Amino acid sequence: MRYLLIALLAIVTCCKSPADQKIETSSMALEQLKSKIDSMFHAEIGENEPGAAVLVSYNDEMLIGKGYGLRDLESKQPITPSTNMRMASVSKQFTALCILTLVDQGKISLADEAYQHLPYPIFKGITIEHLLNHTSGLPDYYEHFDKDWDRDNVLENHEVLEWLATSPERVFPPGEQWEYSNTAYLMLALIVEKVSGMEFSEFAREKVFKKAGMENTNYFNLAKPIEIPERSWCYEIDSLGSIKKVDGFFMNGVMGDGAVYTSVNDYFRYDRALRDKAILSPETHQLIFRPSSTNDNGETTRYYAMGWGVTDSTASHSGGWLGTNTYTRRYLNKPLTFAIFMNRNTLFQNNLVQKTDSLLAEYLRAIAKGNEKDL
Repeated sequence: MRYLLIALLAIVTCCKSPADQKIETSSMALEQLKSKIDSMFHAEIGENEPGAAVLVSYNDEMLIGKGYGLRDLESKQPITPSTNMRMASVSKQFTALCILTLVDQGKISLADEAYQHLPYPIFKGITIEHLLNHTSGLPDYYEHFDKDWDRDNVLENHEVLEWLATSPERVFPPGEQWEYSNTAYLMLALIVEKVSGMEFSEFAREKVFKKAGMENTNYFNLAKPIEIPERSWCYEIDSLGSIKKVDGFFMNGVMGDGAVYTSVNDYFRYDRALRDKAILSPETHQLIFRPSSTNDNGETTRYYAMGWGVTDSTASHSGGWLGTNTYTRRYLNKPLTFAIFMNRNTLFQNNLVQKTDSLLAEYLRAIAKGNEKDL
């Protein structure tokens, strides 16, 4: 009887159609991926610690959308796919989309001099594209206001503009070098306001977030706080493991270089909208991932587009702020995206990004191998 059952099982297996075998291979590979991702993040994040939200999207399907740890240590609320987390510099892609929306509307050009919209001498010779691709040469606002500001007052974009109006020295002539510039993205937010006549966060919500299906995504200004649904709070963890809540920092009133709150669910919708080219016209969409500037440090050459660092096959961006680490990578040569959003400062300590990318490569190889067997 035992041998008969084995024989029958072999017959059933052999009789499976190629389509059934393909589905089974894909399902097994996905379960292995989920298990490995779980193991990796559980090893990094305790259940009562601030944590992470993870997104893996493939072929317009959310393969993984999951939270680890807590969004609020006091109430013990967990991080879920709908938890809104602070994006830090991953926000820059949305500021760039606001500018490109105005380009789409014919209201500005990337070649426009910033001086047309912000009429102060420091902006002469600086184009909007210089601001977008980190070749403006504007000085760093953080360095200045970290030393010379009353921390009881929340800093906002217009106060950074007032400082620039005093003509502090530029780091280099516009377009001649590359240096990552948070200041430039604050100025882009002000240009959006000047040209559109709308408050920047409102413009982003109406013209970008809603268009992308991101119903619960917003820019946040501590000086004019709004309610963030299912908000995660930001926490710093020191070398001894002590945890400190850090949401009241006086620079949390600036927007454009950071300050977006979004969730895995909303970011998945946004990723699909990008792949469907649903936010901008097809012509303007082509600008998003087109290399616009080069950062050559003598060892590696990197390219920057519209709020994204780009290669031939990927578009990615990282973010870091007090109690926040974020990273997102979109593959341009295959329909794969992954993102890791943390409400803590430990994402880049243990190669979690590289390990996640390696697990995804392993998953895709397993699928490809299964497909070859079906041929």
